[in-house]
Amino acid sequence: MTALSWLMLATQVPASGTGGGIVRYTVEMARALEALPEVELSVLATASAQPFFTDLLGDPARVVTVPDLPVPARTALERSGAALVRGSRRFDVIHGTKHVLPRWGGARRVLTVHDMLQLERPRDFGVLKRTLLTRPYLASIRQADALVCVSRATQRSLERHVPDVVGRTAAVPLAMSTGLRTADAEPVDALRDREFALVVGDASPRKNLGLVIDLWSSVVAERPGAVLAVVGPPSWGPSELGRTSSEMVGGGAVRLLGHLTDAQLRWCYEQAGVVLCPSRLEGFGLPAIEARSFGAPLITSSDPALVEVSGDAAVHLPDDDPRSWTSAILAALRAGRRDEPPVSVRSWDEVARETVAAVERLTAG
Repeated sequence: MTALSWLMLATQVPASGTGGGIVRYTVEMARALEALPEVELSVLATASAQPFFTDLLGDPARVVTVPDLPVPARTALERSGAALVRGSRRFDVIHGTKHVLPRWGGARRVLTVHDMLQLERPRDFGVLKRTLLTRPYLASIRQADALVCVSRATQRSLERHVPDVVGRTAAVPLAMSTGLRTADAEPVDALRDREFALVVGDASPRKNLGLVIDLWSSVVAERPGAVLAVVGPPSWGPSELGRTSSEMVGGGAVRLLGHLTDAQLRWCYEQAGVVLCPSRLEGFGLPAIEARSFGAPLITSSDPALVEVSGDAAVHLPDDDPRSWTSAILAALRAGRRDEPPVSVRSWDEVARETVAAVERLTAG
C-alpha cells in the first residue's frame, strides 16, 4: 500500500518545539503520525523551527518553511496557499492544526477543531485578533473535507454553529502528553509538606480562575495553611484573577507557579489534595484527564467537555456557585488524599491512528 503523503501545517510551533495547548497537540501528533507506516509526514514550519522538525522527521526535505513573520502574515500565507508552493511536490492530505486551511489545492483538506471559542466567547479575543481570525476560521471549517474534533462536546458545538458540516466531522479524543506520562516525579519546593489544591491552566477569563481565588479565604478559614497552587503560563489575552488575588498571592495562600517541568507537574498531580477545573468553556480539558490518570480527587465545572472527560470520577458543579465549590473543596481536603482508580492511559499513537482512520472514512470517494 502506498503511504499517504501528509502535510501538517505547524507554523505555530516555536524553535524549541515546546508550548501549551495547540503547540503540544501539533508536536505530539507529528511524532505519532511519523511513526505510522501508512503515512509519509511532512510539515510546514517557520524557518526558526526547521532544525526541530528536521530532527523529528529525520529528513530536511520533508520540512517546508516559511519566514518567521508575525502571526497574521503567516496565517495569510497558509490561508492563501502561497506557503505551499514549493516545486512540484503534491500531497494527499493537508492537515490544519490551528484554525486555517489553504483555500485551494487538490489534496484532501483536514482541520483539527480544538474548540469554538471564537464564536462562543468572542470577547476573550482582542478586536484585531477577533477580526483577523474568526472569518478565516469559519471559511476553513466550511471548506474542509474532514473536521477532526478533540471531543464529542466540541463536535456537537461545531455542528450547532455550522450545521452544514454534519457528515464531515469526527471526534478523536486527545491523550495526555508523553513527557508527563513518562516523567519521574520531582518535588516542588514551594509545596513540599503543604496541603494544597491544584489548578492547571492560564488566567484567561474562560478558565474562571478568579472563582477559586476569591473563595480561597473561606477554605483557609477552616484549613489554615492550605495553599491554592496555580500552574500555567500567562494568559494570551485578558486575565481574570478575581477581586482578592493581590491579597491572597501576597499572603502566600495562593501560589502562582507559572510553568513547571513535566516531572514537577506530575508530582503536583500525585500530591494534590484535590485538582480543580473551574473552566467556563473547554474543547477537551487535559488537566481533568491528567488528574484522573494520576488518581487525584477531581472537581470540575459542568462544562460539557470536562464532564465528558472526567465522567463519574469527578464532582461537577456550576461555574458560578462559589458556595458549592467551597463545600466540595473542604470535603475533599478533610477526606485526605485517597487515590481514585486511575483511568487507562490513552496514547498519542492511538490518537494518530484514529485520526487517519477518520480522515479515510470521511473523505472516501
